[in-house]
Amino acid sequence: MKEMLTEIRSYSLFHEYLNVVGVASPTPAQIAQEWEYKSANRLVARIKQDPQGKTRYYIDARVISIN
Repeated sequence: MKEMLTEIRSYSLFHEYLNVVGVASPTPAQIAQEWEYKSANRLVARIKQDPQGKTRYYIDARVISIN
């Protein structure tokens, strides 16, 4: 299945999204690295560091409507 992720620029909104879909928020150590959460082989959320070192948050917004 093709990944269809949407960038969320706010950690608080990302955290709220994780709560809505029932996923525990990553620890600060996990945020400093690349982090992914998959459910049934589907990528639901991702945290990446861009080349400038800025943290980027991505979600699959379709999961909200399924939940």
